[in-house]
Amino acid sequence: MKPKFYIPILILNLLPLFLKAQGLIIPSNAYIISGNGNIVLQSNWTNNGTFTHNSGTVIFGGTVQTLGGTSSTTFNNITVASTSNTTIITAGHTLKAILLSNDTLNAGGNLTLLSTASQTALIDGTGTGEVLGNVAIQRYLASGFGYKYFSSPFLAATVNEFSDDINFADTFPPFYRYDENLVSSGWVIDTITSNLLTPTQGYNANFGSSSASTTADITGVVNNHTLSATLYNHNRPYTLGFNLVGNPYPSPVDWDLAGGWTRTNIDNAVYYFNAGTTNQYTGTYSSYINGVSSNGTANNIIAAMQGFFIHVSNGTYPVTATFSVNNNARINNLVPNFYRAPPLSVPLLRLTAAFDGGISDAVVIYFADEAISSFDREKDALKIMNTDSQVPNLYALSTDAARLSIISWPATYDSTSTIPLGLQIKHAGSIIFNTQDMERIPYGQHIYLYDAKTGKTQDLQSDPQYRLFLEEGTYENRFSIVFHKKDNGSSSETGTTVYSINGKLYVYLKNIPDAKCSISITNLLGQTVLQKDLYGNGYHELGSQFSSGLYIVSFYTKQHTFSKKVVISK
Repeated sequence: MKPKFYIPILILNLLPLFLKAQGLIIPSNAYIISGNGNIVLQSNWTNNGTFTHNSGTVIFGGTVQTLGGTSSTTFNNITVASTSNTTIITAGHTLKAILLSNDTLNAGGNLTLLSTASQTALIDGTGTGEVLGNVAIQRYLASGFGYKYFSSPFLAATVNEFSDDINFADTFPPFYRYDENLVSSGWVIDTITSNLLTPTQGYNANFGSSSASTTADITGVVNNHTLSATLYNHNRPYTLGFNLVGNPYPSPVDWDLAGGWTRTNIDNAVYYFNAGTTNQYTGTYSSYINGVSSNGTANNIIAAMQGFFIHVSNGTYPVTATFSVNNNARINNLVPNFYRAPPLSVPLLRLTAAFDGGISDAVVIYFADEAISSFDREKDALKIMNTDSQVPNLYALSTDAARLSIISWPATYDSTSTIPLGLQIKHAGSIIFNTQDMERIPYGQHIYLYDAKTGKTQDLQSDPQYRLFLEEGTYENRFSIVFHKKDNGSSSETGTTVYSINGKLYVYLKNIPDAKCSISITNLLGQTVLQKDLYGNGYHELGSQFSSGLYIVSFYTKQHTFSKKVVISK
């Protein structure tokens, strides 16, 4: 028979080691400090003293075991082995990191999964067993200010679980669910405390006006295995097919783990809400798709108890969608809020717009070999408009007029690409466009911000900020991003110039093979406005029939093709 450890001394410091015992009793006034080794027990855990679990795992490997004692225990990791039926029989026990159950853990309302600024405890989704009985799960919030999108990791928890975190007596209702089929905004007041918190559904909770950190908690029987919901897109004027869903598990999930999800008729992007800092009833949205984040923070790791928006794909309305998730999507990430996706390999531009001194909103353009210029539900993220009037809404416009927070674009680096931008602001003020990130841009690729009203073209690589004053409104025909390839490899290109004087367009040809070339002039819409053959090196006048704006002049010679840009002002 294995020994049953009894600790008669005041302090026992367990250095990193493997300790295997029949059971463990810590008497009153005794201390155990555990390092990063494992403690394997075949019988009961009884803590009547003090147990400090710095790291490592306590493994319950017997047949029928109890976890109790007059003292509460804070564990680092707990594992219930495949042979064990373990029951927690006294209250107040807590967990800092990972609970893995390969058989049965009867929690009985006596276990709390802790959440702090540094990490959040979780239940490992790879466990082959079950966690039965009530468990309390915390979620640390760095700021309690304003709305937070939540979900329930429990089978049948109720709205009442939030009664100790938010004030249901507020004159402005503090708790909502979302109904995509409503003709109005979609938000539905959900303050009846007996209402169930449906697994996979998201909720919106207002924690008040204090910006101090806080910790929310919910109690119930945890979800496990596959969970599903049927979603819809009724093409309503405000909800636009968006559905508020949530992570239904007591652990983070990875949106990019294909084996963990069924997303039939659902777009590939996820959308997160970020509470404002000055108005507790407003905020901003960010998006993520294919390793690309709109703001550089939103990512594929969705924390436990996190609500988020997804979009049911457009089609023949109403569109019916299947949203299903299983344990294969679950991961053991203790710090999901601080996770960063691995570096991308695609060229990317992240452009922001902000009122002077205010919070910025971002749009991302990234290049992909199989991208198309119209909306692609697998590669593009739609734009959800911010509710904070102090934050602009910046987005790209696809060729089929979809408003996008992240847009993929064909990787045709040897030609000129123009991507229209949209900007919506709710009050007049100074707006600053800023190039926040410019990553893996191919050599020789120039990026410009074009203002159609002023005719100004600004090179964002040499001058990353563009400032101007704008009135309240929506601007969808004024600003655009222009990608233009510059090839310095030929003497004909380096010697040839294009310029405009008093509204007239001229070219000067130099070192053109056989002194002959064809030219093609296109505007920012990609429309060809002039095609002409030129003979002889030297000056050529092309006329004054062009409107003000940026044009691309392409030269086709016997040996080489190149392009130059020119701005015509009248």
